[in-house]
Amino acid sequence: MRRILLSCTLLALLALPAAASAGASEQAKPGYLVVRKAAGDGGVNGVPVATLIIQGFVLGRVSQPARVDVVQLPSAAGQGAPQVRGADVSTKAIKWHGFAGKKYIGSNFRFRAMGGSYRVVVRGSGIYLFAGGQCQHVKCHVKLQGSSHYPRHDGEFSVNGGRFRSLPERPLTRQIGRG
Repeated sequence: MRRILLSCTLLALLALPAAASAGASEQAKPGYLVVRKAAGDGGVNGVPVATLIIQGFVLGRVSQPARVDVVQLPSAAGQGAPQVRGADVSTKAIKWHGFAGKKYIGSNFRFRAMGGSYRVVVRGSGIYLFAGGQCQHVKCHVKLQGSSHYPRHDGEFSVNGGRFRSLPERPLTRQIGRG
């Protein structure tokens, strides 16, 4: 009788991690975006190269003139704050649908937004982005558009570990992660 109880107890203990992972698979899965050497039409005031809504993080680098708008959205994930580093960058306060944010304009600067939900809009050229998140309460997505003048030389992107592709001439929206 003791052996049977001991065996049942051991089987139950071994089954707990499997049951926990089955419940976790129903949660949103993390997703990622990578953009390399991106360029759009119209410079810092043109059509956005990338517009992200994400709960997680966005890391970026700008090597040529660009404009980055970062608006922090309300979230239960945390209250991070965007940061920018660079010698040639100016900052201005902005609002988007009543939410406060900042506009950064310049070249040769880095930015990051971590620990919350964000709307990030990037215009210009020489743009590199890496973003990721596990979006449960916010539907994370990205809208991408490259140059219509130089469609083969406007950078490339990858979403959720897919192969790299040239930025599209027309706006393309993709979901980040698979919730």
